[in-house]
Amino acid sequence: MDMISHIKKLSNAVGVGGLTQAADEVHSMLGNYCDEIERDALGSVIGYRRCGRENAPVLMLEAHIDEVGLIVTDIDDMGFIHVAPCGGVDVRALPAAEVVVFGDKPYPGVVCSMPPHLKKKDKKDILPDIADMGIDVGMSAREARLHIRQGSRISFKPNFVALDDFHVCGKSMDDRIGVAAILYCLDILKRQETEIDLDIAVVFAVQEELGCRGAAVSAFRVAPDYAIAVDVSFALTPDADSSKCGKLGKGPMIGRSPTLDSGMANELVKLAEENDIPYQDEVMGGATGTDAESISDARSGTPTALLSIPLRYMHTPCELIDIRDAQAVGRLIALYAKEGGRRL
Repeated sequence: MDMISHIKKLSNAVGVGGLTQAADEVHSMLGNYCDEIERDALGSVIGYRRCGRENAPVLMLEAHIDEVGLIVTDIDDMGFIHVAPCGGVDVRALPAAEVVVFGDKPYPGVVCSMPPHLKKKDKKDILPDIADMGIDVGMSAREARLHIRQGSRISFKPNFVALDDFHVCGKSMDDRIGVAAILYCLDILKRQETEIDLDIAVVFAVQEELGCRGAAVSAFRVAPDYAIAVDVSFALTPDADSSKCGKLGKGPMIGRSPTLDSGMANELVKLAEENDIPYQDEVMGGATGTDAESISDARSGTPTALLSIPLRYMHTPCELIDIRDAQAVGRLIALYAKEGGRRL
């Protein structure tokens, strides 16, 4: 599997809530590894890799495919487009950001940014609310209203770039890098022609950025015996609290939380140590803020583990990761599956 090529395709695909390009992309990629592929009512993509054993336990592997973005609320009389957030967009990253507006076709645009020369001295460091910003698509009001409707979605402009052999940057690495890690796991199992004693259900869920809604629906549908959610978490930067961050290139962050299954986390740690896979602990005092909770309390409950990939500049157009961390996640999940997972 060409990891960088896959990540580029995944990052550049659009998956703001309601748009399906990212789902179409992962549906195509899953065809190389799964016996059956389907989509549920919300649009999440679900693939099954059957082991052939009757009544085999089901291990669900999940990552979300949606991304933060914007939605058109109004077009003013000057042709500027006004928006609301779809998910937790970092408002600090918006001024002068390049975007794509999905009207009757995709239109390039840029978020308005007032020159510092025109700002009052006491307002220079104050950002406007998203509702007070505008997007310029170079059209008059009449043209814009003809081609772009209220409710049209807006994504950051695709901008994938490989900084070196291991570090890549682009929009929606949250959580397309988790998708890539699961695909890497499936590729390992396929290449090694590994026979395992469980069925794997792969869920690439929608609407995580809108309240972890898609994973809840998919987990109810799949009814797994246990699950591993793969998401991103904060990678250390000079201005961040090191106690709340992982480090790039130091391996997956294995989640520890009252909402997660300790036995599964312990097994993942054991496998990592036995197989020289670097890992980091991530301790959370309550909910993880990921799809793990939506999975764990679906139906009558599902033991769930969380593996997070360190990521810098979350919810901005330039999220940065180290592909070695994603590969380590894929290797660790493949080992877990080969060991039969947690036997309930």
